[in-house]
Amino acid sequence: MKGKGFVNFLAYIAIAFVAVALFLSKVFYWALGSGSPVVTAMTLIAQIIAYSITAVFAFFYAKSRKSIGWMIAFIIFVIIIIVFMILNISIK
Repeated sequence: MKGKGFVNFLAYIAIAFVAVALFLSKVFYWALGSGSPVVTAMTLIAQIIAYSITAVFAFFYAKSRKSIGWMIAFIIFVIIIIVFMILNISIK
């Protein structure tokens, strides 16, 4: 599986995780009245895959631009995403 096929596969997996996580969150909420750590983990995995796919495409876009500013902005954006994902995980 080459580059584009692999990214397409990851997108498919991310969609599957999101669908299953949404379904399980409703089932657990109806059954237990609260969320589940499994659902939270699946949602996090889906977000990481989705962000990774987006970052790959954004990287190639930034790389194709003539100005280095595009790549610097891309790096800053990725760092912000990583920091806030880590903060969001540690706060819960």
